[in-house]
Amino acid sequence: MKRFYLSLLLLLGVVAILGCEEQIQENEIVMEGIVAAVDAHEVFVYEEQDAETMILPEEEVISKSIQASYFGFDEEISGIEVGDKVKVWYDALDTSLPGSGHGTKIVILD
Repeated sequence: MKRFYLSLLLLLGVVAILGCEEQIQENEIVMEGIVAAVDAHEVFVYEEQDAETMILPEEEVISKSIQASYFGFDEEISGIEVGDKVKVWYDALDTSLPGSGHGTKIVILD
């Protein structure tokens, strides 16, 4: 009988841990936007403007004070180009204008 309770307790612990991991993933910090500049380890992303149909250069994004951030990545960025609509996951963000942070993942959106 002791084994049953011990096994049940262990199972509940595993479920609780997995539940916490899922909750953290649901609360990830993300930004969606347009790529204005990109190099090997950094991307500059600005929030898409409703009225804009053209890609804005980095300098214009900064001069218009559009919400934007630089994201540095530990690994080299590949396949991302200026004008791509992307989603960036990050773990910290400096709130300066433009912001800067550490990106953990980036994907191109359709």
